[in-house]
Amino acid sequence: MPQFTARAAIAFPNIDAYLDQIAASLAAHNMDVQADGDGYDVRSAFGTAHLETAPSALHLLVQAEDPAAFNRMKHDLTSLIDFVARSEALTIVWTGDATGAAPPPDLRILTVRTVHDLTPRMRRFTLQGDDLGRYAVSDQIHCRLLFQEKGTHSPEWPHLGDNGRILWPAAGKLATRIYTIRRIDPASGTLDIDFFMHGGKGPGVKWANTASPGDIVGILGPAAYGPKPADWVLLAGDETGLPGIARILENLPASAQGVALIEVADTREEQPIEGPSGVEIRWLHRNGAASGTTSLLADTVCALDLPADKTGLFFWGGAEFATFKTMRTYLTQEIGLPRSRIVAFSHWRRGMSEEEIAEAGASAISA
Repeated sequence: MPQFTARAAIAFPNIDAYLDQIAASLAAHNMDVQADGDGYDVRSAFGTAHLETAPSALHLLVQAEDPAAFNRMKHDLTSLIDFVARSEALTIVWTGDATGAAPPPDLRILTVRTVHDLTPRMRRFTLQGDDLGRYAVSDQIHCRLLFQEKGTHSPEWPHLGDNGRILWPAAGKLATRIYTIRRIDPASGTLDIDFFMHGGKGPGVKWANTASPGDIVGILGPAAYGPKPADWVLLAGDETGLPGIARILENLPASAQGVALIEVADTREEQPIEGPSGVEIRWLHRNGAASGTTSLLADTVCALDLPADKTGLFFWGGAEFATFKTMRTYLTQEIGLPRSRIVAFSHWRRGMSEEEIAEAGASAISA
């Protein structure tokens, strides 16, 4: 039986408008979510939860067997519900067992082993760490990296409190960014992360500009869907979606059919990718235009001659918000592809940092 139990009763007048989106967000963060009456049962590696609606309210129940997993479950529900329903300004207060601050149970400390430039603007880091098995999940392919300042000899990492919130080190909040796990080999304790060196000033590019073998970085996750079984696949993305597309292509069955559309700056940004012979890889070049400023990728998706029978078709996409929105709207409203056959992400939004998106909530990157 679970050792620890906590509950939260959230005043939530518009819960009916958000419940399905909350459930989808939990499922996209490596949890099994099943509808149950007026709510959902949730299971993860850390514990269990139950979400149940009431008039103008959402009731949460969390159970886990150890303190770190217990606080991780509370954090997952607190942060994801808050992000999805940011405009509702919810107050989430947990009652029940309290265990004190604990480190995230999924936190792993990685060391840079090698650094290699795949193209002029795509840099690969091979990272080494222990106990990486939880990250080798085919349908959850993203992670969050936590960056330490170069030269840090006694790194401090965040903890999770009884209230489900992050407790940052005394030195301050660590910079973080979300990336795709391009390749992972738990047996050797290595994984690859490809950084798009876009010339910006964000913490990921800052770290990647100076990181060298021996430097450390933290990782949390995994999250964000990968592919679903399909007879015909359509993959589409810019440089931020490229690592995900490449990973999906390399793991598709040999019988797979379809098209992969990859938007990059120019021919120098093309890279070798292995995939089934039946999936065409088509590179799209902006030729001088900045990323996120053209409709090249969306226009190409909308002009494709897709199979007449859509029942076996699956779409995976990752790109800037406007492109993501256009592609998903076209596929759902014009083509009639069910949302269950679509996994699409707004990997970034032109003019907004990740911190600004986190402050604005899910509406800033969802269509």
